[in-house]
Amino acid sequence: MNDFLLYLEQGIRHILDPNGLDHFYFIISFCLIYTFKNWRTVIGLVTAFTVGHCLTLILSGFGLITINTHLVELLIPITILISCINNYWQILQPKKEQQKTIATYSILLCFGLIHGLGFSNYIKLMLFDDESIILPLFSFNLGIELGQLLIVFGFLIVIYLLQQLHAKNKYQLLTLNSIIVVLILKIIITNF
Repeated sequence: MNDFLLYLEQGIRHILDPNGLDHFYFIISFCLIYTFKNWRTVIGLVTAFTVGHCLTLILSGFGLITINTHLVELLIPITILISCINNYWQILQPKKEQQKTIATYSILLCFGLIHGLGFSNYIKLMLFDDESIILPLFSFNLGIELGQLLIVFGFLIVIYLLQQLHAKNKYQLLTLNSIIVVLILKIIITNF
């Protein structure tokens, strides 16, 4: 049980780490177009991301795939940028809710695969040589999921409060989305 809690805590800490703001930007970028009334959809989106994330961690943990860490570290902020571009499209060209959600589930599952590759070296460093990979991967990914849900819940509360003060409109969403784009472009330019 102690190992389970250790890896669970590491997953939560990894997502909530203030030095890894790209996680925060990514989570905000994909839940930006939703509100509390869409909470089930948002939880499903977080889970789709975690499933993709978990798949690549498993494949990497068992040595079935190897990665170029520099490429993955470049792809991660690019996924956030693509998520923001998708937001522009969703905000400016509203579609039926079902079409929007299906596209976003697919995008997040694929992005989870990429982000999982970024964590694969991290999880390998955490494991002991004789340790089974199953429990650490499960509890670490559960921690990732819980950390993401904390961020989503906090963000949806902020959006709800803003709606109570002033109706959430597309210009506010476009402004927040653009701020994330600028911050991510800064990360891309600074690191690469």
